[in-house]
This record gives sequence, C-alpha cells and structure tokens, in this order.
Amino acid sequence: MKLLGYILAYSLVWLLHLMPEPLLYLFSDFMYFITYRVVGYRKKVVLDNLTKAFPNYESPEIRKIAKRFYHHLCDVILETAVSHFQKESTVLKKITFRNLELLDELYAKKKQVMAVSAHYGNWEYLTTLGLVSEYPHIAIYKILKNSYIDRMVKRKRKRLGAIPVPMEKITRKLISFHQEKRPVMTLFLSDQRPMFHNIQYWTKFLGMDTPLFLGTEKLARKLDAAVVFVKTRKVKRGKYELEIVPICEDPSGLKPYEITEKHVRILEKLIREAPEFWLWSHRRWKHSIEKYRQKHGCHQKAAGDSKSFD
Repeated sequence: MKLLGYILAYSLVWLLHLMPEPLLYLFSDFMYFITYRVVGYRKKVVLDNLTKAFPNYESPEIRKIAKRFYHHLCDVILETAVSHFQKESTVLKKITFRNLELLDELYAKKKQVMAVSAHYGNWEYLTTLGLVSEYPHIAIYKILKNSYIDRMVKRKRKRLGAIPVPMEKITRKLISFHQEKRPVMTLFLSDQRPMFHNIQYWTKFLGMDTPLFLGTEKLARKLDAAVVFVKTRKVKRGKYELEIVPICEDPSGLKPYEITEKHVRILEKLIREAPEFWLWSHRRWKHSIEKYRQKHGCHQKAAGDSKSFD
C-alpha cells in the first residue's frame, strides 16, 4: 500500500508540474473551494486560533482572514509539490533574498549559524538558502511513515542544497561539525508545539501563554553559534522574499531566554502584519499553563510574562 501511495502521489505531482503557472493557481482556487467550502478542513481549529489571537476582531474579519489563509495554504501545498520536479534556477526565480551579506560575513569568521524561522509564507523554500550561501545547510526533518515518500522529500531538499537530518540526530550531528570546525547553517522552525512532558519554557505569544522549544538557544550557547531569523514575506502569488535578520553573533553575551524571546517577537510582529500567511490549522495552544502547573507543581523563575519552570 505504501508503494501504491507513493506511485499515485508521484504521478499526480509530476502531472501538476507540467501545468503552466496560471493553470496551477487556478487549480489551487479549486482546491480552496473543496478544502474550505466543502470539507472544511480544520476550520474550527483555524477560526478558534484566529479568535484567540485577535480578540478585538469581529467575526466577519476573522472569517476574511481565514479565507485568505486557506487560499494561501493551497498555494503552498501546490508550490511545494511541483518544486520536486523544478530546476533550481526555476525555484530561485520565485524568491528574492535580502541581507545575504550577513551570512557571508559570518561564514568568513567560520561561525556556526542557527537560522530560526517558522511555518510562515512557504517554509519549504527556506531550503534554497543552501543555493545562495557558502554555508552547507542542515534541514531538520521528521521521518515520514511512508519510506518511499520520505526518500522523495529528502532527494528534493538535497537537490535544493540542504542536508536533511532527522530531529533526533541533530544535536550529535551539530556537535560533530563543531568539533571538526566545519561551519554549517541549521534551520529551525520555532513555532512547533512541544510535547506536554517536554515543556520547559512559556511566554506570551499573540496574547496567549505559549510553550516553546529551547533547542535553538541551547545549541547556540553550547556551540557558540550566531543566531539569525529568516523573515519570509509573500510579495505576490508565487513570489516570496527571504530576509536574514540578525539576532546575535555571540550568544554568551545575552541573558537566559533572551535569544528565544528575540526570535519569538520577530515572528509575532510578522504574523500581526499579515496573519493569513501563518499556519493557523496547527493546534498551537493545545496545552494549558494552568494544567501544566497543576501536574508539575511548578513555580515561576523568569521575570515578566516569560516563564521557565523546573
């Protein structure tokens, strides 16, 4: 069954990549109609998340953002799918890069780089940084259950300049690069939700208590790595801009959790500017800080709205 699923998926994507771009986005509009109007894919989750993040918005405005989000989501699905068969030059024409000279400066200093981003815009295009930078680019991924599709995804990311590394092996891999004095850039998607038993840190994000992974900050401090944020903007349909925003070059000079707070605030501002381009179908606020306190008997250690627990 896995092989059959792979053959069907491969065939469909191959046919889609033959479509002229206007026809591809017309198909995306049809997908939107099915996804939002007919199936209502995760519509309750999306509307609930938007209502929590924008409590001052009336229902019509929330639904307007939701519709724009579903349009964008269908675009991303198709753009990502057809990129498996597109030439690197074709993909690069869809992206404008800003402030790449910062990466050049860090590479000249042989600094490891932690590049933080999120499920915003078309996050699969982030792997193209490996085509326009001197840095070998590590893309952390979760192994897919279908081994055939998993290999297909890895091939595509390698072709776009990335080194795919399973998330459970990333620490060991980065330490080995550090010991060999080989500078690499590692991409982290900062908006993923930790498992309940792995939560170590809470902060206010879009007005709500939100648990965050601390992996980026911990590895940056351990490896003396520079940290940047890769800010994505959707310029127009099928066109994106990736901007490298500096967070720190020397993590030892920052207070605990300051790196995490810095990249979270950049993402929060980006979402508020154009909310339809974030992945609202993810249950980001599934975990409750009150339940966490009750279960673990935790106490607050960090000042302000940010909370780190023993």
